[in-house]
Amino acid sequence: MIDRAQAERLIDGRLSVKRREHSQRVAAEAAGLARRFGAAPEAAEIAGLLHDYCRELTDAETLAAAARYGLEVGPVEARRPKKILHGPVAAAELAEAGLDADIVGAIAHHTTGGQGMTVLEKCLYLADFCEPGREFSGLDEVRALARASLDAAVAAAARISLLELIGRGHGVVPDALALYNETHAGN
Repeated sequence: MIDRAQAERLIDGRLSVKRREHSQRVAAEAAGLARRFGAAPEAAEIAGLLHDYCRELTDAETLAAAARYGLEVGPVEARRPKKILHGPVAAAELAEAGLDADIVGAIAHHTTGGQGMTVLEKCLYLADFCEPGREFSGLDEVRALARASLDAAVAAAARISLLELIGRGHGVVPDALALYNETHAGN
């Protein structure tokens, strides 16, 4: 089992100062969301610390790791591997190191989301989206929603992310579409 102190040591040896600071903000945000919405705050904090564990690998290193772990690489992932696959690659690597399966799941889904996400997975997805160091259009809406409803905030984050990707002419991975469709099925 990887605890908070071990998670800190792992990122200290792997991530740049800027990425570590982001991870620490995400950890604090995820723990707060977990307290508010009923997930384990300690697990959320560890997930936040480790969520970008493989974010600074190169595209080639990310693709090689994805192949090594047997991860599916579709056409969208192949075009932007480290951006999209850093979560699943980190999850696979950290699972081998003994990280708790619930935390592994949260790390695997933190970038794209997916259908049927757990409360912990939603807390990390949302924490990474709206940590205090971020600023972009629509963020205030998500932060306001996160004060009262995890599901409403995740739905808004999924919508904003999808519109941003499409607006930039990027492809969308199936998990991101599945999250959007699940959160907007009644609309």
